[in-house]
Amino acid sequence: MDTKIKYPQFIDMTPFTASFRERSSGAPESRTSIVTDLLTTNRNKYELFAVVNHLGTMESGHYTCYIRHQRNQWFQCDDQKVTKVPTERVLSSQGYLLFYHKCHADYY
Repeated sequence: MDTKIKYPQFIDMTPFTASFRERSSGAPESRTSIVTDLLTTNRNKYELFAVVNHLGTMESGHYTCYIRHQRNQWFQCDDQKVTKVPTERVLSSQGYLLFYHKCHADYY
């Protein structure tokens, strides 16, 4: 629990999708797939919206949380107080759990 990790504010999951794997396999692309790719460019992008931190040992400790209220407006939630913090502090914290949400909501 003491290992420091770096994590991004944005994640593009496109390389892990089936359509990307099919394109990477060397099969020729159809015009339909090229148009579909252009229309769905942002559909696999995720943005960090919460980070849970743990201070202490495996047996005991204290949890705090950073949560984004609006675009780049972050707050630290502790037991009895909520404090506005800069994005840099969130990204440099020792994340225990990371929560991302999809940037583009699909409505059908």
